[in-house]
Amino acid sequence: MSYKVAFSMIELIMVIVVIGILSSMVIPRFKRDIRQNAIDSIRSDILYTKQLALLDDKHNIDDVRWQRTYWKWRYTLCSDSDKVFYSVSSDMNEKGNVNRSESAIDASNGKYLYQSNYFCREGATPHKDDSPRVIISEEFGIKSIINGGDCRGDVQSIAFDNFGRPHRGVESYASPNYEFMLKKNCSFTFTFFDEDIKPFTIVIEAITGRIFIGGDEGN
Repeated sequence: MSYKVAFSMIELIMVIVVIGILSSMVIPRFKRDIRQNAIDSIRSDILYTKQLALLDDKHNIDDVRWQRTYWKWRYTLCSDSDKVFYSVSSDMNEKGNVNRSESAIDASNGKYLYQSNYFCREGATPHKDDSPRVIISEEFGIKSIINGGDCRGDVQSIAFDNFGRPHRGVESYASPNYEFMLKKNCSFTFTFFDEDIKPFTIVIEAITGRIFIGGDEGN
């Protein structure tokens, strides 16, 4: 009887060791998957923004502020909560704050790539018609976004014209002079609540509008 108990203890120890080994392999893989999924999702929506702009020429000779209506990807960092989200939209009425009807549709679920600033309030829940993918603090654990290059400062958006050229701060266009077209590359660096997950940087190249991951310029 004592032999069987001892054998069972050995088996238990072996199981614990195996579980520990598997966990050490699975957890890093899981974190890599979260990071890669975040990269793929956000980069694809910025590219989607560019594609919408290429198909939708906003030029309007009767409106000196028509460049404000460029399709843009814009993020929000909530000041009174840890929520981070973005939208893909065109400010068609030029009022500054876009609404749901001015936003693009998420092809993966038929919902809007939009979230209102009301969602920043503590306890606020997402609207049923809005895609959950844009709430990147919840979807991927994104903690913050840091601007760089020609988007350094308080710029929270990147827009594209019908030639695919990127513009910053299009909300400030008062005349069609292309003043805010990028002169240098723009970058957005995304950090995670989980500090074990490496931040990543999405770069938008000036003039060409090429979108790539920092450190991966060859692709």
